[in-house]
Amino acid sequence: MITDSKTGDTVTLMHGEKKAMRISSDKMKAAAEMVKKFTAATPADRKAKLTPLGRKETVNGMSTDVFTADTSVGKATYYIAMNYPDGPAIIQEMKAAQPSALANSGTNIPDFRDLPGVPVKIEMDTARGHVVMTLISAKHDAIPNSVFDVPANYTDMKMPDLFGGKTPENPAGSRVPGSPATVPMPSATP
Repeated sequence: MITDSKTGDTVTLMHGEKKAMRISSDKMKAAAEMVKKFTAATPADRKAKLTPLGRKETVNGMSTDVFTADTSVGKATYYIAMNYPDGPAIIQEMKAAQPSALANSGTNIPDFRDLPGVPVKIEMDTARGHVVMTLISAKHDAIPNSVFDVPANYTDMKMPDLFGGKTPENPAGSRVPGSPATVPMPSATP
């Protein structure tokens, strides 16, 4: 997923199908509001709670504390490095990258703002199978915008109709850009 941290617009790449799905921040917010309407729980009830398992594991040479969370998409295990080099700055970047429309919007996935350190590995058991996301490295280097361009051989995929045929109002001339100023986000896809 590529997210424009200034506008909240996202582009999700589906590598297997060579497709890109573009979602404006307005549509993302509308989808989050729709999820909230159909969830009887209060925002505090929807928030996934990290539970420490009381054990440590080493991931890529980094000592981590292991946590678990039950989410609406499945059980998740977080391997969190409390002393990751430059960890507070990395967490700030992760907070900026997480679209506010997604944070606790019924997905019940822990918000980056609530993590006690840098997640170097996340495992999830979902309806689609076991997913593992591992942080290989984190750098503060400038990244050229071209890195975030949708590959030329990918086609645009129409976003599923979440709004009953109605599109939420967008300001005149707004669109999801092809090459937004972005911040990388953790993704389950390689």
